[in-house]
Amino acid sequence: MSIWGLDENDAKVGMETGQNSSRSKKMKMVSKELPTLSSHAHRSHNKPLIKTTQSCSRIDILGKRSGIEKVTEKPLLTHFQKERILFRMNYKLLLLTLIWQYVHSVATNVAYYLHVQRPPLTDLGFDLLPALSKNFQIVSEIMFFICVFLTVGFLISPFFYPRRNLYFVLMFTRFAGTLVLAQTLRIVCFLVTTLPGPNYHCRPNSPDYAPPKTLMDIFGRQDAFFGCGDLVFSSHTIFVVLCALVWHKYCPFKWVRRVVWLLVFFFGLLVVAARKHYSLDIMVAWYTVPLIWIAYDHYFPDKLPIDFDPYPELPQRFRIDRNFKA
Repeated sequence: MSIWGLDENDAKVGMETGQNSSRSKKMKMVSKELPTLSSHAHRSHNKPLIKTTQSCSRIDILGKRSGIEKVTEKPLLTHFQKERILFRMNYKLLLLTLIWQYVHSVATNVAYYLHVQRPPLTDLGFDLLPALSKNFQIVSEIMFFICVFLTVGFLISPFFYPRRNLYFVLMFTRFAGTLVLAQTLRIVCFLVTTLPGPNYHCRPNSPDYAPPKTLMDIFGRQDAFFGCGDLVFSSHTIFVVLCALVWHKYCPFKWVRRVVWLLVFFFGLLVVAARKHYSLDIMVAWYTVPLIWIAYDHYFPDKLPIDFDPYPELPQRFRIDRNFKA
């Protein structure tokens, strides 16, 4: 029999040809949608960084939607290897932070050299809080080291309990960058205006008053606890507030963040009671350091290498989390 002037064999051939042409059209559409793996992998070397907005866990491929049947998984990097990559990315900032601690120390010695012994200024915190004696001033230092050591333990915790997007170098780099900016502002503040030190060894007729007298003393003395003149704003409060900000940004537990901020407030009261700083020095640090942190986070957000992705050679639209539900 014939169909419209064609026999059965010609009809079958025509149907098969139509099916093949429709398949070729689909393959062309997929090839246009999906770039080649080699070309995209080559471009990924030119842009090695991506923002840390997605999970860095294992990722599957949308095989049915993209036309890819199977992609070979790359071996995942260990946590230590990722930390080493982040260190190579940020070692310059970490080195600058280390050098800046010496610059800050020299600046405090200059402030001590310029300081003049006078009675402390009138301060509302001094009127409201009873003064701690010299023997109990160490209480504020104990509170300071408690906050610092707890934060150090939290910073190194990813080495023992790895979590998504939580890395020691990433957290410490943000801490260090904010610290450098805050210390720079602090140096400018206490050098342009010298205030009389309220601490016991800074007052007139104190036998413990020993300012630097030579250039060797200014560039060689290292003393973070018994200086005078470096007041606005409090250096110890800078460190404690930065510790709280690290907990606030990276710790998932709200109650921990609240406890840390209570410690910051209590530490400020202890510093004023110990007469190491004026209330002004503490309050300026309380709002200056968080503002610097927010600005630094806005202009320099956390970034992770694209090598942390198991499938860096594929575009983002062809990746999906394993927990994805269609």
